[in-house]
Amino acid sequence: MNRVSFGESACERTRKYLDSYISNELLVETNHEVLRHFESCAACSAEAEARTQLRARVKSAVRTQSVPPELPALVRQRIRAVESRQASGFSWMRLPLAAAASVALCAVLFFKFQPESLPALGDRPAQNAYIQRISATMATVLKVGLGDHVHCSVFRKYAPAVPTVAEMEKSLGPGYEGLLPAIRAAAPAGYRIVMAHHCSYQNRLFVHLTLAKDGSLLSLVIARKQDGESFANLTPSTGHGMPVYQSNAGRYQVAAFDAGNFIAYVVSDLEGKANLQVAEAAAPGVREVLMKLPA
Repeated sequence: MNRVSFGESACERTRKYLDSYISNELLVETNHEVLRHFESCAACSAEAEARTQLRARVKSAVRTQSVPPELPALVRQRIRAVESRQASGFSWMRLPLAAAASVALCAVLFFKFQPESLPALGDRPAQNAYIQRISATMATVLKVGLGDHVHCSVFRKYAPAVPTVAEMEKSLGPGYEGLLPAIRAAAPAGYRIVMAHHCSYQNRLFVHLTLAKDGSLLSLVIARKQDGESFANLTPSTGHGMPVYQSNAGRYQVAAFDAGNFIAYVVSDLEGKANLQVAEAAAPGVREVLMKLPA
């Protein structure tokens, strides 16, 4: 039984358990003692939060990278080639050589196809440059939702405790409460709302709800229309129901639809079709809520 005995080395002992704590692998009583230590030690609490965010960002980045379809065939081909060359040698050497060849090939492919790194959480200029780069070919009206998602959800230091539904409804304010059930019902299984608030990016105000699952993030971003903003020059990505417009920017998918005085966006690192389906499912409920708000 691995229990934490807090004393002079409380911080050192706690930090030894951080990876197991983040992975939810600690015994119940040990987990409780770690949490109690966090209450009295801001440094350890901050370290746990930083590791959690790093883990989530790495998982999210890896999940969005597609494995080259030729990888399995390349590995098998390399193994057979090594075995063929060693056919006249001692049989006990074949397996290690084949394994070494496959490991080397996988290492090469890993470095070739590893996900791009993200700017540091506190580096605002680098973050803005990153957003501008990935959205360079995207329609201007779609860049709006992408920018706030990346700025506010991806580059965010989340609080250890998720706000309650009542707290999120209070943060959103009167008239916006219906957004919570609308996006929750449309989101894929396992996603839960971890943030709902008003925020700003590039001098523009947003209503922003973020959902998370195993390091993946999904946002419902809402902005009031500005003069000249419309989807007039875009082709809908869906052929039924409300028109929904979607495009991709790097690892992100951005879907948007008209909601009267507002434009609503669904932004995520889901694959394109899945993100579009969330937007289609959320659109009627979200639009109904927004159409009731004053102009």
